[in-house]
Amino acid sequence: MFHIPLSSLPAQFGDIDIYLFDQLLKGRIQRGMKLLDAGCGAGRNLHYLLQAGVKVYGADLSAEAIDKVRNLASELAPNLPARNFVVADLDALPFEDAQFDVVLCSAVLHFARSEEHFNGIVRELWRVLKPGGMLFARFSTTIGLEGKLQQVEGRFYRMSHGPVWFLADEKLVVELEKELGFARLEPLKTVLVEQERTMTTWVVRKVV
Repeated sequence: MFHIPLSSLPAQFGDIDIYLFDQLLKGRIQRGMKLLDAGCGAGRNLHYLLQAGVKVYGADLSAEAIDKVRNLASELAPNLPARNFVVADLDALPFEDAQFDVVLCSAVLHFARSEEHFNGIVRELWRVLKPGGMLFARFSTTIGLEGKLQQVEGRFYRMSHGPVWFLADEKLVVELEKELGFARLEPLKTVLVEQERTMTTWVVRKVV
């Protein structure tokens, strides 16, 4: 019987978010799909997808990060055009409406500069997503830590490790779902990290 060595897993999957890996196991990301990683960084969630025949695109504010993800793509998926990966603010994506089967936005939304910026990003992710397409987002929220965080102003909180983050609450998430026409593929799942922060996974389908 053939066994794949455990030591080969990093070469196959890189540093993929375990919650995104769960979506792969559920068959929601398939070969040939067009996928945007919004806030892709250097491509930590793209290592496997680039090798699996997914038509990967990426956007990030950092030109250095985009250079790195282009280099990664040139090694793992040399047929993908370098122009698939762009420097852009996520509230002004340079892509056409309804272009992607899947949009990822992992560990990004809590860096929004204002509530307007947060909402603008989510609306852009909706705009470029095809009807029936999946949005996978993971971001820090107040869910599970209500009243326990150091509030600076509005929805901005000082985190225990120093920086000030924009933290959505469940009410804001629900309002955006209703406004934009998202149906949850899964319940909101929130992980508490040592009483210091929470990370919420939001997996929804565009229905209008």
